[in-house]
Amino acid sequence: MKTAKLLSLSALAIALSGCVINVNAQSANVRLEESLSIDASSLSKFDIEAGAGSLIINGDESATEIKVQADIRTTDDRDYILELDSSGSKARLVAKHNSHMGYWKGSSPTIDLTITMPAGLMLDVDDGSGEIRISNINNELQLDDGSGATRIENVKGDVRIDDGSGELYVKGVEGNLELNDGSGSLTVHKVTGDVDIEDGSGELTVRDVSGKVTIDDGSGGIDVSRAGSLKIIDSGSGGLSIGDIEGEVDIDS
Repeated sequence: MKTAKLLSLSALAIALSGCVINVNAQSANVRLEESLSIDASSLSKFDIEAGAGSLIINGDESATEIKVQADIRTTDDRDYILELDSSGSKARLVAKHNSHMGYWKGSSPTIDLTITMPAGLMLDVDDGSGEIRISNINNELQLDDGSGATRIENVKGDVRIDDGSGELYVKGVEGNLELNDGSGSLTVHKVTGDVDIEDGSGELTVRDVSGKVTIDDGSGGIDVSRAGSLKIIDSGSGGLSIGDIEGEVDIDS
């Protein structure tokens, strides 16, 4: 009986070794372009939820509409969402692909967005992955980003950024700046208010801040010059360079 069981198990193993489990691989080989627009005369805020793909946003003081140009790379079933609508004083853009089980052969789905908006709208962006460029916003800006290089320039309002990974560059903020950065180099230049940085890893450079700079850093070099005052809660590991601080310097090691 024992021998029979062993033979049965051996036969089963041989049979299974000849099985091939097929997992359908898809390729995002369909290219599309779409344009959306909405009147912004009664709006005060613009929310964006974006998945994978690049995101370029430019504020225009003379604009009366939100205009969206989408370059879409998708699959044959075109399983994505691209919607721009408004409710009350808020506009909302959703641009993302639905989740997919399996793996990708070749290119994966993306939606690259180029957006022109009235400069005076508050802007709230929730982005998955891909390069981001935001410029010329005359109001508050909030960004929650997963991964990819990010560049923000010329914002007249407070800025709050929660960034997962990728290079981050911020220049020209007329207001306070709050940054929570996971990994990647971080550069801050020309801020009229206070700057509060919580940084995981990567080189950190801060220049020309009128207010107080507060840094809690995990690892990577820190270089701060020309600031109103400076407080370093934790400098982590890496070099530290400080110069031209007008007020108090407080460094906890």
